[in-house]
Amino acid sequence: MKKLFAFLFAVFFMAGALYIYARFVEPNLLVVKYENIKSSRINEDAPGLKIVQFSDTHISEYFDMRDLKKIAEKINEENPDIVVFTGDLIDEYNIDENKENINEIWEILGSINAPLGKYAVYGNHDYGGGAERIYGKIMEESGFVILKNEKVELEDYNINIAGMDDAIFGVSERDRLAGLADEGSYNIVLSHEPDVVDYMLEYNIDLFLAGHSHGGQVNLPFVNVLPPLGEKYTEGMYSFNNYRQTLLYVNIGLGATKIPLRFMAPPELTVLVLSNEK
Repeated sequence: MKKLFAFLFAVFFMAGALYIYARFVEPNLLVVKYENIKSSRINEDAPGLKIVQFSDTHISEYFDMRDLKKIAEKINEENPDIVVFTGDLIDEYNIDENKENINEIWEILGSINAPLGKYAVYGNHDYGGGAERIYGKIMEESGFVILKNEKVELEDYNINIAGMDDAIFGVSERDRLAGLADEGSYNIVLSHEPDVVDYMLEYNIDLFLAGHSHGGQVNLPFVNVLPPLGEKYTEGMYSFNNYRQTLLYVNIGLGATKIPLRFMAPPELTVLVLSNEK
């Protein structure tokens, strides 16, 4: 009987410790991932272009304005040229307790500095839960340009940045994006869902940036819940052996959805430096 009690105590202790770590420790362990990418398609005379990607804040009572402000400050510490957000800003807008002070979000996002532009795309949570009517206004007020099946050109770098509409609730026009990806330019595509890259590997896409997967969010033996269109490519860098040698980077995000836990998937910012091969 003593052995049984000892075993049960150990199990409850470990479960409690795991919960405390996943609820209060790991969600605050921000990781910054750095990637250097070189391509002959980028202008030889252009300096390195620094892009900071953040994703999946899922603003809620578990990721609030204090958390968002820390992220904005950390992004500014990296001195990016460009900042991109790959979707899912508010977890569930309809039940968000901070609706009356929604300006706080755009004031914080507006403090992010990026001299060559701030760009965003819609995620599934930016449509669902009533967020569709407010997401565009928040991003506009904060100085972000939403790319919805359209692109911007960075002529000095010979780089295009295109954005896809959300692949679950939006209207993602893959054929239109194919026409936006110039053969002679270095083409970046922003998408919330990573798995849609499989349908676009015949296009002139060099770098595909996505979020959505949360890296599984809670990773335990035999437990790994991944969302639709975020099940195949879940975190980090992937390379493809197509004619463009396309790269995919999946950012595992900052917040949490459904349950306020992260385990073996710490919140992440991605810093990508793009330059010519010289």
